[in-house]
Amino acid sequence: MPGENRTVLISGGTKGVGRAVAEHLAALGYNLVLSYSSDDAAAEETRAAIATRSRECLIVKGDTRHRASVEALFAAAKDHFGPIYAVIANAGVENVEAPFADMAEDELDRVVDINFKGTFFTLQQAARTVVNGGRVIATASTIASYPPAGSGAYAATKAAVRLMIEVLSLELGPRGITVNSLDPGPVEGAGIFTRMTNEVRESFYQQSPMGRVPRPSDLVGAVTFLLSNEAAMVSGHHLAVTGGFRI
Repeated sequence: MPGENRTVLISGGTKGVGRAVAEHLAALGYNLVLSYSSDDAAAEETRAAIATRSRECLIVKGDTRHRASVEALFAAAKDHFGPIYAVIANAGVENVEAPFADMAEDELDRVVDINFKGTFFTLQQAARTVVNGGRVIATASTIASYPPAGSGAYAATKAAVRLMIEVLSLELGPRGITVNSLDPGPVEGAGIFTRMTNEVRESFYQQSPMGRVPRPSDLVGAVTFLLSNEAAMVSGHHLAVTGGFRI
């Protein structure tokens, strides 16, 4: 199988896109290390789902906003499975309902700490631990290219993720490690889409060339490709999975 003897660590791996990717990779034979911050029930549901695919999964509770927590996550992964083939920095938080004039300092800190610092710390540990010829992926967003009103802080953090990816691809390229971002737009059943009114959801469907927005399952193929041997020369790239919907 493609993932045989390969370990993938996914931060934010027990919900939404992270969980969909984890379950798909389990079916391909990858060993999985998943982190989460607070929802114990979702973590156990994910563990049970992966167990049905006869794969072992290490799930670690922690907070990517703190370097020590991220270091502990990677140490646990190496102790349990040995070398790490790939890291997917997926943990994040969305906020597109905060105009500049109204955004509170504590909410700004939350968005920056999770999306910027948390991603930076995860990528930093990935750079130190991923094997030569391995893979690094971070979840960015097409909102960095098409930011709507109210998304100033969130869009800025996702633009920063893209820049981190571009720099890290230069630094890790000599080791044969590819570094890319996965750039979704709105995702059905995940993030802000779960808080939208039916009217707003319908407006998104009408704007999409395909009449809908991606589901978490629609993103797993892109990740599978980026992890594969066939993607050995794809690096510093931002792979959008939106069905052509620009937001």
